[in-house]
Amino acid sequence: MKIEIRNRWSGAVIFTHEAEGATMRDAVLAARNSGANLSDADLIDADLRGADLRGANLSGANLRSADLIDADLRGADLRGANLSGADLSGADLSGANLSGANLSGADLSGANLLPIRDDIWAVLSSAPAEVPALIDALKTGRVDGSTYEGDCSCLVGTIARTRGVSISTLESLKPNSSRPAELFFMGIRTGDTPETSQFSKLALEWSEEWLARMRAAFSLPI
Repeated sequence: MKIEIRNRWSGAVIFTHEAEGATMRDAVLAARNSGANLSDADLIDADLRGADLRGANLSGANLRSADLIDADLRGADLRGANLSGADLSGADLSGANLSGANLSGADLSGANLLPIRDDIWAVLSSAPAEVPALIDALKTGRVDGSTYEGDCSCLVGTIARTRGVSISTLESLKPNSSRPAELFFMGIRTGDTPETSQFSKLALEWSEEWLARMRAAFSLPI
């Protein structure tokens, strides 16, 4: 049986897999294993439960309502992907680039986001005095993960702006677009609030949890 993975916009075939009893899942795994570029792939409703998709290029892919339960998406490129309604429960998204991804209605329950949370906490621990300002920026839609400077800027940029210094002069923090915290914040754009963005909602929850823990443990005057 021949399975074709097509471009969601043009319908052009971007990968073909042929094997007896082959499924779309088989085709996607074969594409990933061969290093094929699956950007803009039409994978709507695809059954990818438990699939090993580490490092896969799925930027712009249509994964609406896909079954990604327990999928390994570590380091996957999911920029601009449509994950609306997708089931990501139990999925490992460590290091995945979710910038601009549509996660409306997606199920993230039990998804492994702890490495992202812990890296954000590491950043906050380097700038405890600026955390309340970051929380306020998240609540009011004044975070833009795509830029280090301006009135709306990324995690490290917001810390620098709050401190009143240039990002290049931060002693304990340096821009690093490949670290999990910054990759996660790339999913937040100007105007996004916890009510409209899962990225903003999670970032706020983690920031508030970090602050509560620090206040309880050390009685920090912040």
